[in-house]
Amino acid sequence: MIKKILACSLAGGLMIPSIAQGDPQVQPPVTYESAKPIPLSWSHRKGLRFGYNYVNKGAEQNPATPDQKPRLASPHMFAIGFEMQQTMAGGDWLDILFIQNGTIGGLEQSLIIPSANVLVGFEINNSLQLAVGANVAPVDPADEGNYVHLVSAIGWTQQAGSLSVPLHLVLIPDVNNYWRCAVTTGVNW
Repeated sequence: MIKKILACSLAGGLMIPSIAQGDPQVQPPVTYESAKPIPLSWSHRKGLRFGYNYVNKGAEQNPATPDQKPRLASPHMFAIGFEMQQTMAGGDWLDILFIQNGTIGGLEQSLIIPSANVLVGFEINNSLQLAVGANVAPVDPADEGNYVHLVSAIGWTQQAGSLSVPLHLVLIPDVNNYWRCAVTTGVNW
């Protein structure tokens, strides 16, 4: 019984300040017809990318094929590529982001290792980008047919007049521990 009295007293004490302020101006309810929709607008960026790739266990002997040399002389590779971004403006600080890119790695080792990514995410205040998607590469270091992987990325884009300079950190996990990471930059127009 005492708990009920205390609960009612507390509820009454919390209601007194709102009663003392009087009746606020009554606002009409927001309906679908009265709400002003924000028009969707798209912006497009595209540009060159270059950077550094690391393939975990990339230069180690594959236990599944002991008679073959490792494909890579070093797990560290230079990457060069091209990226396209489409941004749907959210009307304030948050935008939706679609990214497609293709890169080639291994040129310094006389190899051509292509990779393609498709990501979806969001951009905060036209600078911070977070995205996740799919990565496709025609080479599987484990030789088990794992050509499609998850890709996650975080980046910062700095405006430079009519151009912009992105800096991205990318992680591509792998079921056989041949994960990859990359740091890329470039220029957008």
